[in-house]
Amino acid sequence: FAAASRRTGFPTLVLVELRKLTGTLSDRILLALAPIALVGITVLIHTGSTYASTYASAAGQISPTFFTVRVGHVLLHAVLIKLIAGEWQHRSAQPTLLAQPSRARYFLAQATVVLLLWLVAAILQVVTTLLVAPGAVAGTGATYLLGHRVGWVVGVCVLGSLLTILVALTVAMLVPNAAGALAIYFVTVPVMLTISGLAPRVFDWIDPSTAT
Repeated sequence: FAAASRRTGFPTLVLVELRKLTGTLSDRILLALAPIALVGITVLIHTGSTYASTYASAAGQISPTFFTVRVGHVLLHAVLIKLIAGEWQHRSAQPTLLAQPSRARYFLAQATVVLLLWLVAAILQVVTTLLVAPGAVAGTGATYLLGHRVGWVVGVCVLGSLLTILVALTVAMLVPNAAGALAIYFVTVPVMLTISGLAPRVFDWIDPSTAT
């Protein structure tokens, strides 16, 4: 009785949520592929153009980074969506709330996991971009203009990673079904990219990544 009445430590709650990230084989596969996909998409988008005119301006050179943060993290977001939406679908949140009834601490533990995922994604995005972008631009014959604007590059990577993971978190919290939330998310991302290309000035008003 004494052990059951003790308050569960917050680090333990965070470890429980982290353990849930690798709860199934599909979760482990997604977590293993997520960084590979992030790096691969970053390299692919930055090296996709062979024309110097594409990278003639600083805006042109930062554009690949903007698109990379929107599509490069989708597998990592899929893991997050499965964790959040799946908990309410399969009622796996109930044992945690029975062990410690405070919903605030439960949500703070999940928020900590989201923060850790964001930091991992942002750091990996920053490092990959700073390593790949200069060579990709130079490979087209253009001059790399962002060498003196490293803070801008880092800001786009960090803020973009945050905004896109918040989109995934929002979908997961609004749709308490893992399969449904994943379907909506993977439809939303290409639709948003398409609209942003067709009507950028209009879409900027509702695009969550506009601040990037």
